[in-house]
Amino acid sequence: MKIIIFLACLFSVSISANMRRCMLLPVRDSIGGALGFKVFEDVEEFLKESGWCYYTSNSEILNILSSYKKNLDSILENPEVLKIISEKTKTGSLIKVEIQNQVKGVDLSVKVLGDNGEDVYFQEKIRLDSDDSKVISQTVKNWLSIYEKQIPYDGKVIGVLGNQFSINVGTNRSLFPGNQLVIIRPVRKKRHPLLKEVIDWETEKIGEAKVIHSSERQSQANVVRYSTRKKLKIGDWVISDRPTEEVVEQNKFIDKDEYKFGKLGEVSLLLNLGKGSATFEETSTNKIGGTVLGVELRSTLWITRNYWVGLDISRIVGSLSQEEGTLVNESNSMSNSLFRLKLGYKYLPMGFFYGPQVDAYVGYASYSYGLDTSLRDGFVETKFAGILMGVKASIPLQKVIRAYIELSFLFAPSYSDEVTNMKADSARNYTLEVGGSYIYAPNISFDLGYGVNSSKASFIDPIQSISPKISTFKLGSTFTF
Repeated sequence: MKIIIFLACLFSVSISANMRRCMLLPVRDSIGGALGFKVFEDVEEFLKESGWCYYTSNSEILNILSSYKKNLDSILENPEVLKIISEKTKTGSLIKVEIQNQVKGVDLSVKVLGDNGEDVYFQEKIRLDSDDSKVISQTVKNWLSIYEKQIPYDGKVIGVLGNQFSINVGTNRSLFPGNQLVIIRPVRKKRHPLLKEVIDWETEKIGEAKVIHSSERQSQANVVRYSTRKKLKIGDWVISDRPTEEVVEQNKFIDKDEYKFGKLGEVSLLLNLGKGSATFEETSTNKIGGTVLGVELRSTLWITRNYWVGLDISRIVGSLSQEEGTLVNESNSMSNSLFRLKLGYKYLPMGFFYGPQVDAYVGYASYSYGLDTSLRDGFVETKFAGILMGVKASIPLQKVIRAYIELSFLFAPSYSDEVTNMKADSARNYTLEVGGSYIYAPNISFDLGYGVNSSKASFIDPIQSISPKISTFKLGSTFTF
């Protein structure tokens, strides 16, 4: 009866929920709440002191639900209950933290749910080797810092009088008199095709405005111009567009527009410049080498924050000449192609997506080394293909610089050529690459690396081997979308 009365009271409240009003739901664990309570206290204190979230205490909700402790997990899984809690507390970001204790460490997951109790704005999970409450709390804080940057607006319109309107944020969000604002209206939500997580919003621009007064948690602004015939209304979003120099100095690292990216994946376009070579060994050694040039396209689609698929293709051409041995043809040309299809898992040691990363992947790859046929010199067009296995580690060195190293190889690769159709008795291939990225903008980075792709096929009858190799510097850009 008590819960029915509670729900009835909650239904009497109706507001436009603000994602910058947040509430931390009870942190549940599998050992009776001892660990969850410590994490709750630490994360709650963090939210109270944060600048992006106006924290709403859940004490009133907990008092009413206190007699339902045994069923609290199932009650808080009910979207209708969550929706009512959001309406009662005027909260647009409901934060759920779950801890499952394991033999060593814990499984930690975080979800941020919208005001309807169903929309997932953000979610992460990880296996931690430690059950220390401070380690768990810091991981949750890191994730919430990422979520903050994904909120698509700085404030919302809460009152309209002609061309003047009120905003529900002020100096706490670095809104000062003179700030230029953009007013946009959400049209519909965009969800991840697999996870159904809300990853973006389709919006339309209503107009531009200028802040005329600010207090700590509220601002007033005037519309400068409209972009359509539509007038602004309560609930429209406000984004700080071109802050004054004074505001930029105070808030130079805050720009929410910068984080409207990173939802689905990334694509890289690289220029390759370096050396190509091929070595044929029998009774003597013949080797050719020279400068090669080409382009490489890499694409990655994030299935989740941890799982991804990737496709790499490249084309490299060059002119080679004699470097060792006695050759019939002292010059040759090279036309190489690369194809890699990968399925990977991204491990985040700190639970922070933009922190250290370790990627392990498997897939299929083929490397074709196109050479002009010269049987007397031992050179033909060759191809190595097979199961691809690899690992890549990257780490931020500074705020805008990351370094990485990647090693991959073909497991028991097949070998073929276009002329002799000889079957290799053994074959191998490996690729090693090191480099770094300069983050020019949140969705654009400039990349520089050095990579080596080496293959070798050996034969017993007759005893001979052929070893093509490509070593190139890679310069290009990565675009995150």
